[in-house]
Amino acid sequence: MIDVLYSGYSYQHDPGFVYDTDMGKIGFESYQMLFIHTPALFWVENELRYYPAKSVILFTPGHRKYYSSLPGEPYKNDWIRFDTDEEFIDGFPVTNVPFSPQDPDFVHNLFKLIAWESNAKKEKDNPEMLCLFKVLFAKLSDENIDLINRPYHHELLAIRREMMLHPELEWTVESMLERINLGRTRFQTLYKETFGISPIDDVINARIRLAKDRLKYTSRSISEIAEMCGYKSTEHFCRQFAKITGMTPGRFRRG
Repeated sequence: MIDVLYSGYSYQHDPGFVYDTDMGKIGFESYQMLFIHTPALFWVENELRYYPAKSVILFTPGHRKYYSSLPGEPYKNDWIRFDTDEEFIDGFPVTNVPFSPQDPDFVHNLFKLIAWESNAKKEKDNPEMLCLFKVLFAKLSDENIDLINRPYHHELLAIRREMMLHPELEWTVESMLERINLGRTRFQTLYKETFGISPIDDVINARIRLAKDRLKYTSRSISEIAEMCGYKSTEHFCRQFAKITGMTPGRFRRG
């Protein structure tokens, strides 16, 4: 049985958005699955942690559900809140911790289909809804079992989380290797297999995301923002920014 209580997709909240079942928000006793389109903060293992855009989380009934926008930024997500007695959901391998699916567009489209089906039919024993959930959870379960079984999974996640929180630091492959007992080639191979991107490209993307935030929400000069994002050369920053975004920092700021 799948009973979808509420669902939706691509909904954007204003900056300052916070959802916390410890503060009286509904949904404490139900399952809740989110797909976030923007970076967000989640309460995980008794601390607030940053997670990148295009992450998924399955909250279990009775578990605190806390997530929020980054300071000064909007927040956008897909969501499903539901009750169920299905074993394939109860046995899902990763709960209450966000993770990055390998095919985020596919996952987003499944959230849309579930929302459409939920709005069209409200009965609990809907075979079409059960089929959609089975496809979604089978896809995410296979990806997670594969990911969890990879060597050094937790160590790589810890490195990436720290880098995402502080992309302005002097991140190099060598500095990352100080945090994990691996050779350079093996580390780079495992990192790309796990996250779908090389470690240095991941650093660059994180710095450019940080730069976008600073350009949007502060009046700092471009040279100041370059330094705040870990660049020693403003010219180098501008070249990388233009390569990734297709526009100069100044043009991006002007909208």
